[in-house]
Amino acid sequence: MAERASETGSESRLYDALDHFRCCKDNDIETFLRKNAFEFINRGWCSVYLIVDEAAFDAGEIKIDAYFTLSHKSLIPENVSKSKIKSASGDKDSKSLHFVLIGQLGKYIEKLPDGTELRAGIASGEILDYAFEVIRASNSLIPCRCALVECSEEPKVQKAYTDYEFKFFQYDRDGGHYQFYKRI
Repeated sequence: MAERASETGSESRLYDALDHFRCCKDNDIETFLRKNAFEFINRGWCSVYLIVDEAAFDAGEIKIDAYFTLSHKSLIPENVSKSKIKSASGDKDSKSLHFVLIGQLGKYIEKLPDGTELRAGIASGEILDYAFEVIRASNSLIPCRCALVECSEEPKVQKAYTDYEFKFFQYDRDGGHYQFYKRI
């Protein structure tokens, strides 16, 4: 994200686009992109991928419709069946499992003064399609068996992942997240 902006001389436009990103449904999604993304990139904690409005981009403007982050995560399974561990790792006796983590996944949703919402015209499944395109491309270089998402107990969020064929893995008591996985 930052490298590409630097290469094209559009860093100020990128910062402006990040500052204008809204996600009224989840403040953490909005805050991460607006305030924390560059720090996470610079520390090597994740990669951030922006999905931009193509018409706006062709006109010289960066308008972020959605974004996702990718990283790696190792988990120690807690109270997980051996069949689920085998499905995720290939070995039912694995004590630690390694995943590609889709750490953030967000879509532009702005609450307007009249109470209505202005939403980017992209569905969760399309954002996940982009994420898996990157994951599959990198899998030949750095192999990993499964992708992982962590989410709240919000039924609509969990449904978006299960509709994309993620399976429940475990509840992370320490982080307070539900963890779902999908074979790559």
